[in-house]
Amino acid sequence: MIATALAAQSTGNGSGATGLLIFVPLILVFYFFMIRPQRTRMRQHSELLQALDVGDEVETVGGIFGTIREVHEDAFSIEISPGTTVRVSRGAVRRKVYQEEDQDSPGSTS
Repeated sequence: MIATALAAQSTGNGSGATGLLIFVPLILVFYFFMIRPQRTRMRQHSELLQALDVGDEVETVGGIFGTIREVHEDAFSIEISPGTTVRVSRGAVRRKVYQEEDQDSPGSTS
């Protein structure tokens, strides 16, 4: 409906400025709501991969939890159970699993 009204107006005066005024804010909305957050997530993931070291517990994109035993240039060796080590690419690591301290454990008295 809006597009037909704009098309009718632009044919009347011969100017394409009205169409440009519609697309510039649309492009800005796409940038701020889609492109910019995705770049931020990619940068954070890259920083995470650089900070990982031996002994860190991680989760892979396949949902496997394990502990990093070796760091290679383009991969990690992850121990998923005692005696079982798999090698995964750096991009396959989703996140680092943070161990919360047991401040409110069931056996403690306050």
